[in-house]
Amino acid sequence: MTSNPLLGLNVLLVEDEFLIAVDAEDMLKALQVATVRIASTYEEAERSVNEAEFDVAVLDVNLNGKMSFPLGEILSNRGIPFVFASGYNLDQRADSRSGGLWLSKPYKKDQLEERLVEALRAAA
Repeated sequence: MTSNPLLGLNVLLVEDEFLIAVDAEDMLKALQVATVRIASTYEEAERSVNEAEFDVAVLDVNLNGKMSFPLGEILSNRGIPFVFASGYNLDQRADSRSGGLWLSKPYKKDQLEERLVEALRAAA
């Protein structure tokens, strides 16, 4: 039996599209995370990244027209690993300002798991 590095973790999911958020939450629960906290607006996400306790985050790049890169910088300063998720054809590398990894939308559960594990290992 292989160990699950996501087992029991608390995840912040920042996503402004309801159906994508529900789908991603289902994927995360299938990966056996303990909790999924969803933030659907930039303001809600900003409060969460500054105040909430969680182990890893998934950040939608574009939150109703506002880019989430500053949220990644806050997470980086807090030492919390995260992944940027985007449907845009952006450069698929770590964001140089914050160290976030990229995940292309639409994504599948195994792709989400791979990126989150990679982010956790990079932060360890």
